Amino acid sequence: MSRMSGALPDRNEIPTCHGGLADLNEEYDYAIDSIEGELPRDLRGTFLRNGPGRQTIGGTPFGHWFDGDGMLAAFSFGEQGVRFRNRYVRTPKYVEETAAGRILYRGFGTQIPGGLLKNLLRAPANPANTHVIYHAGHLLALNEGGRPWEVAADTLETLGEFDYDGALQGKTFSAHGKIDPGSGDYINFGTGIKMRGLRPPQPCLNLYRIDPAGRMATTNQLLLDTFPFCHDFALSARHGVFFINSIVIGDMTGFLLGRHSLSDGIRFDSGQSMRVLVVDLETLQLVREIETDPGAIIHFGNAFEEGDELVVDAMHTADFDANTTLTNVFSPDAHFGGGEYRRYRINLKTGGLVFERRSENESEFPTFNPAFSGRSSAAGYSACSIPNGADSFFNAIQRVDDSGTRLVTLPPGCYGSEPVFAAATGATREDDGYLLEVVYDGYRNLSELQIYRADAIDERVCTLTLRHHLPHQFHGYFTSQIPAA
Repeated sequence: MSRMSGALPDRNEIPTCHGGLADLNEEYDYAIDSIEGELPRDLRGTFLRNGPGRQTIGGTPFGHWFDGDGMLAAFSFGEQGVRFRNRYVRTPKYVEETAAGRILYRGFGTQIPGGLLKNLLRAPANPANTHVIYHAGHLLALNEGGRPWEVAADTLETLGEFDYDGALQGKTFSAHGKIDPGSGDYINFGTGIKMRGLRPPQPCLNLYRIDPAGRMATTNQLLLDTFPFCHDFALSARHGVFFINSIVIGDMTGFLLGRHSLSDGIRFDSGQSMRVLVVDLETLQLVREIETDPGAIIHFGNAFEEGDELVVDAMHTADFDANTTLTNVFSPDAHFGGGEYRRYRINLKTGGLVFERRSENESEFPTFNPAFSGRSSAAGYSACSIPNGADSFFNAIQRVDDSGTRLVTLPPGCYGSEPVFAAATGATREDDGYLLEVVYDGYRNLSELQIYRADAIDERVCTLTLRHHLPHQFHGYFTSQIPAA
């Protein structure tokens, strides 16, 4: 396999994570033939990932990791083995900047070269680079800066922007929608501005419930006091739970005038409490609002209900220092860290809120078996950053349950990603399945897909090595509904 299995060189020779941030300009389609171990015979379907495939154009880096062009990668598991393919999402940004060989679009942290007039009143482009989901026969590449982009499930070819028959015109759509396994509904949201006639416009959350046939069934707007940095939410059987962070997007006037990017105006306000908004899933109406200590939650795990209590797993940080790293991912001082893996208990009757820390490891990208979304679940999983002499990027994964934490740490010089659960064919238990983990091997500048048993993550089942590196990506999704091509 790789040097991951053998003796490592002197610590001073350990490669950093930065090779895994390099652009991948080629698009591939091939059967993976480098396999160590035995492929699980009860793993069938397609594992998809989305993230920035390139961080530069014409030799110029984008101003933020969030601005890299979205590239989908698919590992398809079938009777004949595993097939890999990757395709860029053909957004206007990708197509036009590729043709021009230079930055033409503004981003979350990227300014168009040329000063104020080039950026005046220009909204950030949608790079479709954050997440991917399959619902009602549509495979969607997602980024909360705009609407979804639909791609073909079998080839990953771009089909076009998707707006649910006009329901999303003029609105944004989050990268972190959730499918309710009970109803089949797809619940999502987007940040926005509500126009109010002669009164000043007001920030809001646009809420969406899409039925199993892919029709927009219910919408609502929740008015907010400040424009939120709201990236994700939690879903229980009857409620959506939003934590409005203490992260403030300030000086919108300067942004609109082109003086600076959105990222430049973001700050953490330690004097601003987090607000918890609990929404009824059927009506999308607010049913409870709670104020708690200042903090920030970017990603959520599962949520479920126990009597009057909502139980919510989430990754909490007491600042937003990560934004400094994200604006200069190629800095040798960059540290892609995480936060505290917490379990919150929210009493819907009294408004009380308490939490416990579920893991002592620095954690991010929480996942779980999505078939248990909204239901009581024993196990959660996440990426971790562990001190091992090379911890500038995520270098471990963990399983967390009531019995404690089980950790798998990668050798120094190898860097991991969000572990995604894939159920075994015919699974009857919550953890009857596998964890799919893409790992970048800095020694060889190659990436591999490592497959672990979900119920015993220290048992690696097999490793599939690609013929190239796969740039560090954001989120993944496994579905048995898309068969191997």
